[in-house]
Amino acid sequence: MLDSHATYPYRPVIFALESPQQREAYEQMKSSQSDFVVIDTLEDQVVELLVTRNPRLKSQPEKLAVQIRKEVGNGGWDSYGTWSWYPWLNTWVRLLPEDAFIEVRTNRNRNKITTEEQHHLRSKCVGIVGLSVGSAVAMVLAMERICGALKLVDFDTIELSNLNRIPAGVHRLGLPKTVALARAIAEIDPFFEVDLIHEGFTASNANQVFDEIDLVVDACDQVQAKANLRWFAKSQKIPLVMETSDRGMLDVERYDAPNQPFLHGRISEAMLEEMRSSSEWRPEFFDAFIDMEAASTRGVDSLKRVGDELVGWPQLYSDVAGGGAHVAQVIRKILLGERVVDARHYLEWDEQLIESVH
Repeated sequence: MLDSHATYPYRPVIFALESPQQREAYEQMKSSQSDFVVIDTLEDQVVELLVTRNPRLKSQPEKLAVQIRKEVGNGGWDSYGTWSWYPWLNTWVRLLPEDAFIEVRTNRNRNKITTEEQHHLRSKCVGIVGLSVGSAVAMVLAMERICGALKLVDFDTIELSNLNRIPAGVHRLGLPKTVALARAIAEIDPFFEVDLIHEGFTASNANQVFDEIDLVVDACDQVQAKANLRWFAKSQKIPLVMETSDRGMLDVERYDAPNQPFLHGRISEAMLEEMRSSSEWRPEFFDAFIDMEAASTRGVDSLKRVGDELVGWPQLYSDVAGGGAHVAQVIRKILLGERVVDARHYLEWDEQLIESVH
């Protein structure tokens, strides 16, 4: 088991300068260092904060100056805002206070996501199991702040062949996928809460994964894990969303509803129990999840070659990125209480863009 934060730091150290104790701690830590990068654009961020609150200030420099003084307060610049230390970047970054930072960073979401909805979503936590398609889902959720916290679950490390679908630089090769993704999120939003489980999803750590989450994303490829996810999601009354990167197939599984069958009734309770103890995929398991008759021609052909010519099921970044966006939109609607029914959907661009030849 990895000692996640000690071995691979993924959370920046944040100092809120309004607190004398944290200000002193920041000064002590910084003075103990000798070689680092400093990025300080705080004054520009304050201007952006005030202009987003009142766009007219952009053309009223005198009123803007007054508002800047009010925002910074009597303590002056030294006690305003935050410093974030990124140990893996060896970099200090100065930012707005947390609430103001989130206000500005999500401002351009308005009003596709209203301020009230943004506050509501901030209280939600989403678990993501599997970080190929899952990494795209996580980034959209973090970028739009569709939730306030993520729980990322994966046992694997970043390999070179992952870089066709996971936008992690070559400097992150060998890192746990969980850590690489958590760092990428922290570099966009240091206040976004991310917890990591490096062992992958198993029946033994399911309670830890499901603890305090509002929704779970199935983006893993082990049959046992997929079956256990559904068993625990149903027992905990947690909705589940799955995207498979083939024909844009997206499953919305509303286990928060009473008497909901597994995978829209495609999996019986007896089959699920078989899956929960199986270490290998069987044809009937594949068909339940993928529906071979509805899968793409190239996807089915590739599946036949896995283990012989191909290492695994192919996934294109265009499919992964599109799937991540679609899943995130569904998650937003569910967490906001909109009516999203239990169903399987296909969002296949090829079928809509390419004219059939008769």
